[in-house]
Amino acid sequence: MSFFNAYKFLKKKKLNPTHKVYLSISSEGYGHSSRALAIAHQFPKNEILVGTYGYALERFKYAGYPYVELPQELKLIGEQGEFNVQKTIIKNHTWAYTFNSIVKKEIDIIRESRASCVVADGRLAPVMAADKLGLPCVVITNQSAFYPFFEQDTALVRVFGRSFDWVMKTWLSSAEEIMIPDFPPPCTICLPNLSHKYKVMKRTRFVGPLVAFEDNEIIPIDKPGDKYVVATLGGHEYRKPLFDQIIETAKIMPDVYFDVFTSFTATDVPKNVRIKEMVPVIAPYIKAADAVITQAGHSTAMELLTLGKPSVIIPDAKQIEQENNASRMKEMEVALTISYDELFPEKLADSLRKVISEPKYKHNAEKFKEMAKKIQGSKKAAEVLREYSSRLQYY
Repeated sequence: MSFFNAYKFLKKKKLNPTHKVYLSISSEGYGHSSRALAIAHQFPKNEILVGTYGYALERFKYAGYPYVELPQELKLIGEQGEFNVQKTIIKNHTWAYTFNSIVKKEIDIIRESRASCVVADGRLAPVMAADKLGLPCVVITNQSAFYPFFEQDTALVRVFGRSFDWVMKTWLSSAEEIMIPDFPPPCTICLPNLSHKYKVMKRTRFVGPLVAFEDNEIIPIDKPGDKYVVATLGGHEYRKPLFDQIIETAKIMPDVYFDVFTSFTATDVPKNVRIKEMVPVIAPYIKAADAVITQAGHSTAMELLTLGKPSVIIPDAKQIEQENNASRMKEMEVALTISYDELFPEKLADSLRKVISEPKYKHNAEKFKEMAKKIQGSKKAAEVLREYSSRLQYY
């Protein structure tokens, strides 16, 4: 056999890796599972294993991907539209004692699945597990600076915040790469939430939005009326005031139809409002909408901009990351923002009328939509993961 033929034989038989990417995903919020789905769609299902819990687990069950159920790392606490850091710390006071067992579970899963690459989104344990096993690990995050999240709170929270910031920097430094699922600078929505530390910056790659759909594949629903607004709230109890204000806003905007996706219920619902439970794919509703009401969760922002939709953003109170996202979207003139302090039906109605009637909001959002098409973030992210996986598989 000639050298050339031997090379082809080896490449075909030995150097054609079968990847096994393990995605360990937080279920705190909608976005982590959306990003993971975007990546998973780029692989055959036998090359993916998902570890998660709660709502995210249900999404992956529905999508038909292999999965394992994981314990929750942190329980988030809030009330009256406000995420409460101090109560969250108290609620999770046993975290240090349980964390080692969570890492051990992740190690066992990685070993049993023979994973060749680990992806962590919103979870610390899989990064530590991959580091102990010597496997390549990629962290997906839209936030790599953490202390600003605590510095406006109480003295107790600030002390905790410094320790947490050190832990998270160590976490990020343990990964081979930090993947930012956002548009490259200067158009990055999460830019104020990113670290300026060299140890973090040198590991950072902007891959573009990671959304679990292609815009041209989404068929919009039939609009229930000439003006149509979609509101996505999720089920966190502290967002109930926003739900109540949307119901009241709809009463003074009878010419606008609202679909509100939430687990909340109401008795006095006007005829122009439909209350819907969360659905596996909300993109057909958003694509049909003239405007969207939502919080400033990063993945939701990426979905809105990938679909070219203007919005009215109400960030969770004292949630610095969301406030920064909202500020950037307002700066880019793709959204208007309202804080909980100024959240009244008249204010929300005026903001909705403005983003629907003034062309600049839709025009600017459409620019981001075209940018997302060119970047193809999900494909770029999958290429990165295959490259890391191949480093082990080729041996």
